[in-house]
Formats: sequence, structure tokens, C-alpha cells
Amino acid sequence: MTATLHLQVTAGDGTVVDERCAHNTVMASGARLIADLFAGTGSPITHMGVGTSDAAPDDVNVAALSNAADGDAAPLDGATLGAIPPAAFVATIVPERRVVQVRVRGTLPADAAIGRIREAGLVSQSDSGSVLYNRVVFPPVDKRDDHELTLFWEIEFPFGDLQWLS
Repeated sequence: MTATLHLQVTAGDGTVVDERCAHNTVMASGARLIADLFAGTGSPITHMGVGTSDAAPDDVNVAALSNAADGDAAPLDGATLGAIPPAAFVATIVPERRVVQVRVRGTLPADAAIGRIREAGLVSQSDSGSVLYNRVVFPPVDKRDDHELTLFWEIEFPFGDLQWLS
């Protein structure tokens, strides 16, 4: 599986103020989430979130995105988690690359996540709690109260004989 995040901060007039691209790390909790889907007990991805931590991007045991002060950056103001409607997910089979590609787009409005953002992730929220599926760390991006933040995720699941992965 591979995944990338493309992040865009836009001004009210639609001008792109800043952007980042980074690779994805699936959390241990995210792998468990997928395994639970096989058993019919898992929950789907329902939200995207952002945070302030730039801690090791390959630490698979991170359980939640941070919204704490970090160095000279204060905690983010406003909501740091936004719902993603099911219609925002588009899955396409790419036979020549032998992958199923899932694309999802979510936007946090101007009054959300104001401050210095360093991480993002996809989250499953249900009555039993919140599970962080993945996490991406990137160079800081500053979001003001007149900016929207849009996250474009592209995740590829391989199919066919996967023995080469082991």
C-alpha cells in the first residue's frame, strides 16, 4: 500500500497561499482498523484531522494527532477534526498498475485549525471512540482565520499475487 497527501491552504479568493506534499505512515491502530473490517467489526474512515506535532513520522504507535503547544507555536484555534462524507471517497481500479486507488478530499473552513500545522491524518470515529488510521508529518504550514485548508489523500491498495511483498 502507498499513500500521499497533498495539502493546500487557500485565501478567500481561491488563491493558493501554501501547499505541501508528503508520504503517509499507517499507524498500528490503522492496520488493526482494516483487520477489524475483515471481521465485520471495524468502522470506516469518517474524519480528517490536523495537529501540531512533528514527532517522528515513522512512529507507528502514535494514537492521536496533537494539538499542544510545540516550541514557539501555540495550540491550534478552532476545530482540528472535520467530517468526511462518504461521497468524498472515490475508488478506482487501475488495472495496468494492479492497484485500487482511493481518492478523498476534505476541507477545514476558515474558522478551524488556525495556527501552525505540522501533521495530518485520517480518522475513524464511532460510538466506541476514535482511531487514527494514518499520519503524515510535513514542514509547518501557517493557517490564518481567512484561509481554508484542503487535504487531498491518494491511497493505493495493490492486488494480485502479493507474495513479493514478504
